[in-house]
Amino acid sequence: VFIFYLLVLLLSVKIEYYVKLSSFECGFNSLGFICSSFSVHFFIMMLMFVIFDLEVIMFLSVVVSSYSSVFSYAVLLFFVVFGFYMEWWYGKLVWVV
Repeated sequence: VFIFYLLVLLLSVKIEYYVKLSSFECGFNSLGFICSSFSVHFFIMMLMFVIFDLEVIMFLSVVVSSYSSVFSYAVLLFFVVFGFYMEWWYGKLVWVV
């Protein structure tokens, strides 16, 4: 098997295109300086979406757990509400750019 792997590696056609070697950014034309076309606002919105999505998944585990995890549920709920309040207080929940 190792010999066949080496044969394929050595005898295969290798055509290197610049497009294949460059990085791909969905929605961006990354020919210029990346910081000029990258929106920090949308990055923060994406990060908040991922964090709240993970918190919803953690809440689903509370549904199937027993009554012994009420304290863990209260701590999780506190962090969700406190995090949402802080994002609202700092003005990060603005949907219009």
